[in-house]
Amino acid sequence: FPSHDTSPDATILIVEGDVIAGNNAENSFYLSRLKTLQGKDSIPELNAQVEIISKDGAKWQVPQLGRGVYKSKLNLPTNKALSLKIQTTDGKIYQTEFQEPAITPVIDSLTFKQVEAGMSVFVHTHDDKNKSRYYRWNFEETWERHAWFDSYHNYVNGRIVARTPDEQTFMCWKTALAPNIIVDNSNALSNDVISYKNITTVPFRSEKLYVRYSILVKQITLSKEAYEFWNILKKNTELTGTLFDPQPSQLPTNIVCVNDASRKAVGYVSVGTQTEKRLCVMNSAMNLWPTKNQDDICEAYEFPTAFAAEAFLKNYPSYNVAYLITGGGVGVAMKTCIDCRFSGGTLVKPSFW
Repeated sequence: FPSHDTSPDATILIVEGDVIAGNNAENSFYLSRLKTLQGKDSIPELNAQVEIISKDGAKWQVPQLGRGVYKSKLNLPTNKALSLKIQTTDGKIYQTEFQEPAITPVIDSLTFKQVEAGMSVFVHTHDDKNKSRYYRWNFEETWERHAWFDSYHNYVNGRIVARTPDEQTFMCWKTALAPNIIVDNSNALSNDVISYKNITTVPFRSEKLYVRYSILVKQITLSKEAYEFWNILKKNTELTGTLFDPQPSQLPTNIVCVNDASRKAVGYVSVGTQTEKRLCVMNSAMNLWPTKNQDDICEAYEFPTAFAAEAFLKNYPSYNVAYLITGGGVGVAMKTCIDCRFSGGTLVKPSFW
């Protein structure tokens, strides 16, 4: 076992993730450990054996894809009780009780509204059977961002040459995951309905809405116990800014170490189907929303000839061709103003764009 500040007996296994039933459903878990009960540092749990099992003995492996990350797309039955089983490299086996998958209702709609703080996104859902009541949401945001200059030329091996279409660096797409815990319930209502639940608010002037913005909202139904776990965690994180602080031992859990009662686990693994919906918003749908950051300083220096520009670019590798000028001149600018990847993101357009 890796040596840490404390002996292995003082560590707690943290399990983050849910068993998602249904066809081609992504099951993703993050395993880590706290150094001590009060410790804020977590250590990724490596090389564990993670599997989902059903009461009839069927098993599905969830392989390790990164440091503490275990992920796989699986076809899990929606009509059989399922359990998450984890065996760590020290031989300890952690397992949840078997749970019948909760069938999550579809998201009826996602709507948006411009508010003083920016643009708010709302989710609307309902369950005709009045069975769901407790909900948790996650989301992924993707947005298109542009470089300051759309350059059709490049400086390569001492010469200014035309860019091919697949060498464009003007458009990028960035993706971010939900930073906070979002839960709600419909207990106060006679009908199981959630209306205008604020999922997120994009701050006014955020680059997320300079061009086009997309949000994918994922919804899962929770048990009452799972809802209480996430609600406590939500309050903790809003108070302290960290996920498992104060003492995680005070959190309810449905994960036990079946071969060593002295070992503790933190987390609450739900079993159910997940529904999702995507919303796209154009910059033009917003009032007075800018299309670029006016604080960015992207000046171009103009040279009368390509030869003069090439001489400059040879000595200043942080610059590149911004544009050509009628009559043979060339404008050059910092690469950060020409290649949108310097601000993060990928040139690969998402499949849903």
